[in-house]
Amino acid sequence: MLLLQLLVDGILLGGTYVLLAQSLNLIFGVMGVVNLAHGSFIVLAGLFTVWFAAHVAISPLLAIPIAFVVLYAVGAALQPVLLEPLMGLGMQQAELLSLMITFGLDYVLIELGLQVFGSNYVSLPYLQSTWTLGGITVGKSLLVAGVIAGAVALALSLWLNRTGFGKSLLAASQSETGAVSVGINVRLVRLVAFAVGVGLAGVAGTLLILVEPMAAETADNFTILAFVLVALGGLGDYRGVAIASVLLGIAQSAVGFYLGGDAENVLPYVLLILFMAVWPQRFRRAA
Repeated sequence: MLLLQLLVDGILLGGTYVLLAQSLNLIFGVMGVVNLAHGSFIVLAGLFTVWFAAHVAISPLLAIPIAFVVLYAVGAALQPVLLEPLMGLGMQQAELLSLMITFGLDYVLIELGLQVFGSNYVSLPYLQSTWTLGGITVGKSLLVAGVIAGAVALALSLWLNRTGFGKSLLAASQSETGAVSVGINVRLVRLVAFAVGVGLAGVAGTLLILVEPMAAETADNFTILAFVLVALGGLGDYRGVAIASVLLGIAQSAVGFYLGGDAENVLPYVLLILFMAVWPQRFRRAA
């Protein structure tokens, strides 16, 4: 029964990770950009959700569409100014400059979070009770966050695979030259991919705050977590990233139970080191 409990908790935790990773995977795949500011968008959305819940007497889940729309607009505004000019450069130069730009953007957003929301860790006391079924106890907040994140990730997959624009986006991620040759507006595809990726990072933040505390300084932790999941699952492999997210959630659930919360939190960093040492080509694909 204990193993089943850890399995259920891990699957739900992994469900919350799916959206965090897929949003970064989308940007990686289409633009080849390592968005080091990814975690900052997640944390800002999470901190906003706490503020929203404290000042608006309605469900904090209503912050989800707000976060998506606002951050989609932010991503759509930033991409043409900061990243699109790099796309005409050589691949190596564009990758290096995108790292530098998003690194700087990351710190600007962290400072924005500090100025607006403060430096303290915050959490959202919402859906704190549990459900028990067949001896398995599930926290309502973790269940809601995992299910909604999984549903949004599924909607993203359907959009990519079943719609004309989504297929154009996938085509551009596989071969930009091939996409241009069949008349796809690759410039527009890159803009939408970045905007949607940033918007979905916001959705991930509104859900993750339900299950773990955040502070502005924790932004880089989420960036590394997303990066590890993309590397584990494979660049552009949305199914692989989803599986990696669930497996990491299960692993963290087990490690947290047997070794404690500190070991659970450090597990993604251990995986990052191991993969860089043992399977570096996986990261070259992702980066």
